Amino acid sequence: MNKTEVTLTGDGAIVGEVVREHSFIFAKHGFELKEISLGGNQELGLYSVFHFFNKRTGMEIRVAFDSAREGLNGGFSVMIIKPVNRKLDVEDFLKLHGYDELTKFFTYRDPKTDICNFANSFLNVFCELLDTNLKPILDSKTFEETPIDWMGYR
Repeated sequence: MNKTEVTLTGDGAIVGEVVREHSFIFAKHGFELKEISLGGNQELGLYSVFHFFNKRTGMEIRVAFDSAREGLNGGFSVMIIKPVNRKLDVEDFLKLHGYDELTKFFTYRDPKTDICNFANSFLNVFCELLDTNLKPILDSKTFEETPIDWMGYR
């Protein structure tokens, strides 16, 4: 990695190891893990963000992980970003294309969940998507932005 890496702790550290174990699949598509950052804040909680960049296409895959907390789900969200700030939310993409059953791998509710197993299951499904449903997007043959629900904030 080129940038300074943040120190992940707890569930974030576990997920970080699992992401690194799967990074060869991202590399197969030209994406290299360039940065790990923290998002959120101390009040609402911090989440880990893994930034994969493709030098050839200028695209980025952002994989974010947030732990479940009292009353809140935890899990992954993934954005594929093109250089002109066009964004595709992978979970929304799956729902729009009738693959709702795959979205269950993105979220968990029970804070006692085995995070290593959850992360491995998610990344196995996501990496399969890189080789299938998302491949035309990664190969720059097509791109579709997913609509953003601003929930009245715009």
